[in-house]
Amino acid sequence: MDWLIGILSAVIAAVVSIVVAMISFLANRNELKSEREKFEREMQREMTNRLYEKRLEVYHEAILITNGLRRTYMTEHRDVLTEEYFNTILAKLDEWHGSKAFLLLSKQAANTLYALRRVLREKPVDEKYSFDQVDRINKAKTAFRIALRSDIQLLYKEELDHYRDE
Repeated sequence: MDWLIGILSAVIAAVVSIVVAMISFLANRNELKSEREKFEREMQREMTNRLYEKRLEVYHEAILITNGLRRTYMTEHRDVLTEEYFNTILAKLDEWHGSKAFLLLSKQAANTLYALRRVLREKPVDEKYSFDQVDRINKAKTAFRIALRSDIQLLYKEELDHYRDE
């Protein structure tokens, strides 16, 4: 009978040890998962901050390039609105996009850039750009600038959403 009590004690001790080990395993696994998720959020936030800083550096140049496409400028300087004038702006935008902004633009900003490039490639009617063409160029420029601004303000939106969730 003593040997039965010894075996029973050993089995109980083994079961308790296994239960404690399983609880410990699950607790450690959950803690590691939580730490990994926290690390990933911090890395995502860091990458977002870096993207935001790069966009601030690079988007400023796009605003300067498109400055000559403002409605007031084009209205006051109708005589300089030649195909060469718009091709110069287009070349600067292409260089900007190819060298600095390619990886920074959101999908929306890239699409508005492509639309702006499309209207800038349009040929003038009778060597003069019509009011309709100038209006399309201005609208495409405005949409592009709004998309750039939206890319920069995205960080603020993410922060607001984060604070609402907490």
